[in-house]
Amino acid sequence: MKSIFKRSAIAAAVLGLTSASYAAMPNNNTMWSPHMTGWFIGVDALDLRPENGDLDYVTLFPATSNGSFYTRAISTDYDWSWRLYGGIKFTDNDDITLSWMRMRTSDSDSVAPTGAINNQSYSVPRWLLGNYWENVAAKVKFDLDEVYGVWGHTINFNNPWSIRYAAGIEYAKLDSDFSVSASDYNNTNQSLGYTAESRLHGWGPRVEFDMTYHLPYGFALFANTNAALLVSTRKIELEGFDEFNYETDVGYRAYSSYYSNRHVVVPKLGMRLGASYTYMFGQAGGEGAPCSSLTIDAGWQVESYIHAIERPEYGYASYVQDGSDLVQPSSYSGFASTKTSNFGDQGLFLGIKFSSDWM
Repeated sequence: MKSIFKRSAIAAAVLGLTSASYAAMPNNNTMWSPHMTGWFIGVDALDLRPENGDLDYVTLFPATSNGSFYTRAISTDYDWSWRLYGGIKFTDNDDITLSWMRMRTSDSDSVAPTGAINNQSYSVPRWLLGNYWENVAAKVKFDLDEVYGVWGHTINFNNPWSIRYAAGIEYAKLDSDFSVSASDYNNTNQSLGYTAESRLHGWGPRVEFDMTYHLPYGFALFANTNAALLVSTRKIELEGFDEFNYETDVGYRAYSSYYSNRHVVVPKLGMRLGASYTYMFGQAGGEGAPCSSLTIDAGWQVESYIHAIERPEYGYASYVQDGSDLVQPSSYSGFASTKTSNFGDQGLFLGIKFSSDWM
């Protein structure tokens, strides 16, 4: 009899522990489940100014002894660009976002040196011989495509703060052409110069961190930051060109010098500061919880690609025409080194975004 009671007591204790353990287990309805909850799409108009620290194109020397030499560089302007993005919302506060940003810019500058010696100042255009050039001109183009996809998660704290963090992959294509040309004062039919080409195409991981301060009536202030590490190939090339009359003039003959591909790692940093207004729509045919919204935002953005552009730094390669023959001059010099520089953009953005939940 005692054995029966003992066994019954042990069985009751085991059942009690099992019941308590089952009650302590999380409810299956509260576990994370990647169900779709909505979608969004948006477009930004960008008024951006490209920035590069390697845009010097000529050094001018004075025609008089009391003057001083100085270096002239291209000054870049603001140009319109755009960004298109969209994605899906799932679970409670998760999203997958795809984005494509495109920028195309072109800026130029020129100088006509004048002074006391033959009405000219001695000048040294980049990659060309020093001479009494009649006119020196330069042009730079930047073509940037930035594409990325990230998985983000938003945490809503007690009003008014919320934060979002995301991670994914980014692709960037940055092409730059920098041309310098000059016209010879003594040979008016001659113009020659070089175009330096820099090509950067890279992939790498991307992370984002966004913070929003919500204000009454749908307004908000936000700060968005992002960073990427691009593993890339970079190709640089220097192409020479010349235009002059071979029959009547004596001049120079430029030719190309090619540099092979380089494997590089380029860090990229970005930040946005701005304000937004969101208008919420109710459910179709009813007054239920909002299921869609329209957001307008505006602010200032800054981006920087570290050591993204590479160009030849010093030297020239040319031939001198003497009568009907082309001879190599005694002052011939090859290219000794290259220079890397940062590329960035900054400017205003104005965007509109439509977001909708599943009905």
